[in-house]
Amino acid sequence: MWASRVTSVSIITPAHRAEPFLGRAVASVCGQTYRDWELLVVSDDGVDYRAWVARAGIDDARIRFLATPTPASGPAAARNLALAEARGDLIAPLDADDLFYPERLACLVPLAERYGMAGDNVRAVDDGRGEWLATLFPEGSGPRWIGLRDYARTSIPMTFVFRRDVLTWRWEEGIGFAEDTLFNLRGFEALGRVPVSAAVLHEYRVRPGSLCHAPDSAERAELAYTMAIDRLARDGLGFRTPAARLLERELLEARRSLNRAFRASLAAGRCQDFQEFIAGRVVAPDAA
Repeated sequence: MWASRVTSVSIITPAHRAEPFLGRAVASVCGQTYRDWELLVVSDDGVDYRAWVARAGIDDARIRFLATPTPASGPAAARNLALAEARGDLIAPLDADDLFYPERLACLVPLAERYGMAGDNVRAVDDGRGEWLATLFPEGSGPRWIGLRDYARTSIPMTFVFRRDVLTWRWEEGIGFAEDTLFNLRGFEALGRVPVSAAVLHEYRVRPGSLCHAPDSAERAELAYTMAIDRLARDGLGFRTPAARLLERELLEARRSLNRAFRASLAAGRCQDFQEFIAGRVVAPDAA
């Protein structure tokens, strides 16, 4: 009979211009009902985030503070630095402007330990207004298993908890956009179908100044998707199987086309940002 052996989860959080919201993310980790965790906050802008967290009234010995050797190295480099320093049996990425709900680790740790990787439902929230925009899956729907193609169809960013020993890959540095999507896809290639809890266990915060919602995000996305497609043709972008490479090319081309449609809509004044553009187009994989 399978029995849990997990002793710790390493939560990885890159921080770049994160002063206004990092305290909220850290507080959400400190509020977890599952207590065996460490949080690695990686400064990628030269800021002493230890002081900022202290100003938020948080003092927890499980929080560790690191810094990239060169500011603005990017979230992939920051995550890779933290991964090399992590001590936990499981790895759980958390963006500095997002947050976990209290039961997230308690729910996902057993699944990730047993199956190598596990995810959950996610709620998109307008950070300025606090307005709930959408959830990836209908709330109240049953748990499901999703595969690589299912994940490729999602329109709200998902994050996963990974068992450390399955992570033979790292975040792809130098792409500049959607490195977390590439990282997750490598997990699906390695593990196949992945369990996803139907419960909404974390928030994706839509923030105008964030990497994905900045005024120049469409231009940067165009460059990143084109670079990734070129890399995929040259060296496979880390994907090992022809099937995964083909699907990744389809995904990148589809997302580049969507981004181009967004740029046209933005230029025509039909939307103000990507979240407004994508409203009504959120697609979730069908339940297994």
